[in-house]
Amino acid sequence: MISKFFQEIVDILAELFKKQESWLILFLLGVGGLTIVALPSIGVFAAVSTAIRFVAYFWWFWLFLIIVPMLESTWLFWKQEVFKKSLKFILLEIKIPRIIEKSPQAMEQVLANLHTLRNAPGDVSERYREGEVTVWFSLEIASFGGEVHFYIRCQKKQKNLVEAAVFSYYPDAELNEVPDYASDFPQTVEEMYATGKDMWGTEMVLTKDEAYPIKTYVAFESMDDEKKFDPISTFLEVLGKLKTGEIVAMQFLIAPGDDSWMKKWSGTLKKLKEPETISVAGGEAGDKKQMPVMRSPGQYAVLEAVERNLSKPAFDTLIRFCYISPKEIFYDSFARRGLVGAFRQYASLDLNGLRQNYMVSTRTQVWYWPHIFPKIRNEFKKQRLLVSYIKRDIPPETWMGRVLTSKLFNWNFVSYRFKMNTEGIASLFHLPTSLVLTAPHIKRSDSRKGGPPAGLPIFGGETEVKKFYE
Repeated sequence: MISKFFQEIVDILAELFKKQESWLILFLLGVGGLTIVALPSIGVFAAVSTAIRFVAYFWWFWLFLIIVPMLESTWLFWKQEVFKKSLKFILLEIKIPRIIEKSPQAMEQVLANLHTLRNAPGDVSERYREGEVTVWFSLEIASFGGEVHFYIRCQKKQKNLVEAAVFSYYPDAELNEVPDYASDFPQTVEEMYATGKDMWGTEMVLTKDEAYPIKTYVAFESMDDEKKFDPISTFLEVLGKLKTGEIVAMQFLIAPGDDSWMKKWSGTLKKLKEPETISVAGGEAGDKKQMPVMRSPGQYAVLEAVERNLSKPAFDTLIRFCYISPKEIFYDSFARRGLVGAFRQYASLDLNGLRQNYMVSTRTQVWYWPHIFPKIRNEFKKQRLLVSYIKRDIPPETWMGRVLTSKLFNWNFVSYRFKMNTEGIASLFHLPTSLVLTAPHIKRSDSRKGGPPAGLPIFGGETEVKKFYE
């Protein structure tokens, strides 16, 4: 009982002093208290001089306020990296069945099941001693010379749970553990150039606040079969146009988020719910009254979309892709315009969309900040993005982690994750429906798996079991 009480006290203090606001409040209270005591007895200039001497005299305290958060951030980064390296991942390739009649809603339910596998540090020991972080999944689409493959990367110990989630809604699909295709990529930019190849890559981020959803698969559906459209067909058409030797690989790194993300955007939701008003003169005195203005259908639609978006579980999401090709046929506009253009079908001017994170993109011009050494900075960008894709790396969670993983010409502060709910991710990554012509691009399962016939004995004695193995 007592140990649990002290553990709770330690947790509260750790969370309190983890916030920079707490240190700022302590500083202001200390300086403010001394100023209040000093001002009645001395003049203003003397008070300012006293305050300066006070700050100079207690230099060790201000240094403490700077060093302690840096040490805490460094320690946390180190333990989290150790935890990440201890994870054992496997890559599962999804064999597409010949016909899929289900909509992307089936993938949304798969993602909802994956969200239940969320882990998070529950106390100070798990956070600071074990360095536990929420483990992420990777949903991947890769095209090798026009042949498209779908993958799911997960922890080895979660293989059965991931298979169960997929088979529950795609019973005809097959999941096979395969070697990591990214291990065949050049490991460094120098190695890539030595083999006569070049690359372009970037990350995609939201154009607005994450409270606003992108256009999801629901907007592409219709009661009329002739008007239905599967948005993933645009990706497949682009990926299917690759030439021999070209590779385009996309990954959606998703870590299950907590269910409190709706609270963060409660102010935005409240603002959308508040009716607009106009001032109207009324009465003999000419007093102005605030009269509500009727919302337009578009405003109602935005409010409904935001409420729907915040009502579903979300993942901390990072979208990254790269294009690798022999130099003689290298054409970065293929991915920079074609693939990025495929993401624009999910954009809505009154809601949200996806755009390039230009600070990560490996096309650096002299007019991009900081405007110096654009070629050198571009090479560092290529190296970071290549390694990050191969390792399926996520940005460090701590400030010192980003500092320690930075380079002179490439600071690691521009890559970031954002919240996206299950409906949005399912719109970006799902198995192609029967509306999509997949035969030219995807190797599919040639036959449908059948279960065992009914009536087979599943219980028996040792004699029956021995006969079975003989």
